[in-house]
Amino acid sequence: MEYLFLFISCLFFSIQFIFGKYYERSSNGSYAAGLWCSMVNALIMLVYLLPKCGFRLEISLSAIICSLAYAVSSLLCTGFSILAMRRGKLGVVTTYELLGGFMLPFVWGVIAYGEAFTLWKAAGLVCIILAVCFGVLRDAFAKKTNAGEEQKQKSSFVFFLFCMILFFTNGIISIATTASQKAADAVSSDGFLLLCLAEIAGISFVLLLCHGIRRASRGEAHGVRNAFLEIGDKHPMTAKIYSLMILFCGLHSVCNGIGNIFSLTCAKTMDASIQFPLSSAVMILLSTAVSAVVLREKPDRADAIRLLLAVGGTAFFLI
Repeated sequence: MEYLFLFISCLFFSIQFIFGKYYERSSNGSYAAGLWCSMVNALIMLVYLLPKCGFRLEISLSAIICSLAYAVSSLLCTGFSILAMRRGKLGVVTTYELLGGFMLPFVWGVIAYGEAFTLWKAAGLVCIILAVCFGVLRDAFAKKTNAGEEQKQKSSFVFFLFCMILFFTNGIISIATTASQKAADAVSSDGFLLLCLAEIAGISFVLLLCHGIRRASRGEAHGVRNAFLEIGDKHPMTAKIYSLMILFCGLHSVCNGIGNIFSLTCAKTMDASIQFPLSSAVMILLSTAVSAVVLREKPDRADAIRLLLAVGGTAFFLI
């Protein structure tokens, strides 16, 4: 049954990336758009979880620590995911994000829970490192033919930097998820997720408010109000665009929430060294396929090599 739950979580996590990409396109990909998306996602899921949890919070020391780590990392991950998708392919962005989502909890599982570390897993670790470093190594050894190429490489480095931030932040999210469910004073999976969402909504609201106050101090009319309404700077915010952003945020939130619920259920009984490599391998393949079919972002040779290294390394972890 736990493998069925794992597959369901993978399916919904993979679908959410598509709605995230559509949201990035409609919002023009600013970091404020990421904060806004995080806040809306959290509020939508709170409407679902609050009645389910009886309108009460389950609190313990481990839940507070893990939920704070989860919330801060989630805000960083959502914001930089939108920035990265503005500069590169969805398949590449999700590959880095998902690799961090299982590699870091694997290391955590070995250190904190004494989970097995074999030669096969060591080989997988090498493949993952090569997959992560492949893009920057390729750009480093590429010949600079003209000013345009130098600018392109600079842009590639920024894209790689954003992807590495996603690698680490999504890894911390996975570690917090596992630690919260294996702690001696663990709360229920729904209770933990409710605590995370409340913190995400609160922190993102405060940051957006600070952003609005800063805009107002620079003389912008209705700076505070527009921080919550004018998400993108590519176009004036119309009712149609605003409605589409709400729709994409809502669909993203539903997929993310369902994926999190099933992932937290698996974390109670499944080793982190099995759960996260397996889920990452499935989502890397699904997100790349969906990106090529739905968004027409067909992988090139470099993307194919990175994908093979990532999936091959993940397979080693499961031997």
